[in-house]
Amino acid sequence: MRLRLIVTVLLMGLLALFWYVGLYRRAEQSPATSQTPAPPPSANAPQRPVTALAAPATAPSPQRACPRDRTDNGMLRLSVRSISTAKQIGFWTLDPDHRFVIVEVLLEAITDFQLASSAVLWLEEPDGTERTRSVATGALGRPLPSLSPSRGEGVSGQIAFEVSAQARELTLHYDPFLARQLTLCVSVP
Repeated sequence: MRLRLIVTVLLMGLLALFWYVGLYRRAEQSPATSQTPAPPPSANAPQRPVTALAAPATAPSPQRACPRDRTDNGMLRLSVRSISTAKQIGFWTLDPDHRFVIVEVLLEAITDFQLASSAVLWLEEPDGTERTRSVATGALGRPLPSLSPSRGEGVSGQIAFEVSAQARELTLHYDPFLARQLTLCVSVP
């Protein structure tokens, strides 16, 4: 019994660490923080005329298509099995401007020492608003458990997010601790 308690506390500590690092990494990737302001011109600097040259035209780089069903980073594979919506889960009810998006995912370990957890999954709306897992997830029939699957094993379950009622095209992100972030585009019915 005592060993079970110690293991549970250790797993909860690891989950909290992964959640904290995920938030920290997302804040680092924010475009607003990555831009450095230009220094103001010095009052003592000599004024010189500036000659502008036209830059050669470059073709826009083609953007990679956002995968919709499955993606992996060589260590972990994320698949979306189904997407549904609801106005109420259990006793949680939303205002008319929002709705629940319920995403059923499968997280498969390609290598050992991976973590499958809904704590590091989040949705991004087209306007950039990030939506973390809703507390109503616990009232779902099959909530995604937090486990550490071995190589070749998978964990599946549902996660609920509270999003704007008009949001249709969303981006699902999974930010594992030691691997590259996984991103899937999802269409909400």
